[in-house]
Amino acid sequence: MLDQLEADFARFDGHPDTAAAFAAAGVRARGLAEAAGGGDDALRSAALAYAADALTGLKLERALPQSTVGEMVSTVASAIGCSTEAASLDLFLRAASNPRLLELPPLTAVELQLSLLLALAPVSDVSLWTGGPLGEAECVVHVGEAQPTRRVRHIARATFAGESSGGVSERGWIHSVPVKRWQQPYAALVVRARPDCRARALTFIEEAAALLAPVLERDMLLQRNAERERALVESGERRLLRLGYDLHDGPIQDLVALAGDVRLAHTQVAEHVDGRARTVVAGRLEDLNAQIVELDRTLRELAQSLEPTSVLDRSLADVLRREVDCFEARTNMRVTLEVSGDLDSMTASQRIALYRIVQEGLSNIREHSGANEVRIRVHGSVHGTEAQIVDDGRGFEVAKTLIRAAKRGRLGLVGMGERVRLLGGNFDVDSRPGGPTTVSLRLPHWQPVAAAEAPEPALV
Repeated sequence: MLDQLEADFARFDGHPDTAAAFAAAGVRARGLAEAAGGGDDALRSAALAYAADALTGLKLERALPQSTVGEMVSTVASAIGCSTEAASLDLFLRAASNPRLLELPPLTAVELQLSLLLALAPVSDVSLWTGGPLGEAECVVHVGEAQPTRRVRHIARATFAGESSGGVSERGWIHSVPVKRWQQPYAALVVRARPDCRARALTFIEEAAALLAPVLERDMLLQRNAERERALVESGERRLLRLGYDLHDGPIQDLVALAGDVRLAHTQVAEHVDGRARTVVAGRLEDLNAQIVELDRTLRELAQSLEPTSVLDRSLADVLRREVDCFEARTNMRVTLEVSGDLDSMTASQRIALYRIVQEGLSNIREHSGANEVRIRVHGSVHGTEAQIVDDGRGFEVAKTLIRAAKRGRLGLVGMGERVRLLGGNFDVDSRPGGPTTVSLRLPHWQPVAAAEAPEPALV
């Protein structure tokens, strides 16, 4: 049964991006069949799991015509010997609860769940609504051809307000159920369906509402974590900004005054010292002036790098390139910088955190590694942003070094890991005596569900 279904599904697997998803679905299905005893019931359940995983993989990678989804449902129904209605409901329940959805940003997961509902349920339009700060209804995700109308908005507002009569329109074409949090309506799932399909449509959307609840809960937790993280990052950035201003108004101005005194001394030497002594003293003063100029340049670069606006006003690739150029100018190390993928979706806090981590990583390499070459790779994708900093230096024992640094109050690596953790990401340091050393981090792609722009409702 499973082998035949895989063979029948081969015609839907004609895209390079979905080949891995189909292969993984087959491996998982066989594991489930074996774990369940390998009988007919086990194979039937595994076949459904395979079809649901394959459908999810296709939906994640590209838009599917309704006719293709219909063919997939018919193929599954024929393979396991059930009606297309039963197959579509089972496929929806399995696909909409697929573990891969937990890897996606909440907004993407919600959009995928609603597109699966539209494809497999007897409905023509689906929208998810939440309450705005003033009690108004806000459409956060919509799937379908017809735009939400005022009637849809009214039914949604009545539903998450808890009004028992708000779930069905007068004509019976619009149906709505609440998405609950702590047993209270938090959002409203609204669909269009023919009156004769009402009972079946309500079954689908009630199941969909139950599956949406944990995704929205996860989004709320991410928002709360993001608010705390923003507060901490803003506090740290304000301290760094103040330090930058203090550098500009204090030591840098003192250097300017010192440079003026050196130039004055140079003039006075020329007037009052004769012969070879004048040449020697003038040369020393010129060397001192050159050192002051270099120190002034370094301090000004440092003061500018402490301003978060320097990170946010330009592309991340440009900011990192400037940091690498400054590093190479101060050292004899060669640095290779590779930046690829989509980095525009990173939040301001993520951009600042990534920049600071690269700064701190390069500083550690300069001070401790004795490296000749450094490679920095940053890549952005739909799943998040990954970065690696690799050097060919002398390396170190990670655990002992971190403990020793923490005891001494030197929290460079610890601070980097804490920044990433606050952003919900992963951070790792891999090193050993003799090198190399690799600092790796991953920041999740995140956009709050409520941040999605809702289409303007049609006025009917």
